Amino acid sequence: MKQLFSNIIQRSWGIMMSTSNTWSSIAAQNDTNRESFKQHFIPLAVACSVLTLIFSTLYADSKPIEAGFLNAILLLISYFAAFYFTRYISMRFFKKNHPALASVVTIEKIISYSFSVVILIKAITIVIPSLFFLQILNVYTLYVVWEASRVMWEIDEDERGKIMLLMGLSIMLAPAIVNKIIMLLIPGF
Repeated sequence: MKQLFSNIIQRSWGIMMSTSNTWSSIAAQNDTNRESFKQHFIPLAVACSVLTLIFSTLYADSKPIEAGFLNAILLLISYFAAFYFTRYISMRFFKKNHPALASVVTIEKIISYSFSVVILIKAITIVIPSLFFLQILNVYTLYVVWEASRVMWEIDEDERGKIMLLMGLSIMLAPAIVNKIIMLLIPGF
């Protein structure tokens, strides 16, 4: 468990600080069965959800336990929905435009590691809500996807731009959209 979180922190830090080198080492891995999803995305999303549970309970004005659990569950649902939505539209795009590159393992690897930026910024803003302005740094996800598509697929810049917009914007915006939709459906909150 300790090694797993050490690897997650090391990879996330590498993606944010030395994106190109980290993607090169990720590309060199021979993942087969959704390892990046299981060993990076899920623990990172669950850890952020636990932080949401704790700090939403501490910062709530009324009904602290209900607010904490609701916010934690909503965050987890929105991250998983965003992951699968991004995976779905990415697979559709690749099957239509680049059938030779349409690999579920590679696409999941890029999405799993690219979510690091969004999840870590969310964790920081949950712990210290007054740093809400850091959410503008989610735009860095576009660069992370840009570098990932360069390293993983070695395609030209025009196609990388399309992939960057498709995957990057989906990773950045889908969790918030899913969260808002679910909040509209929940009465009393």
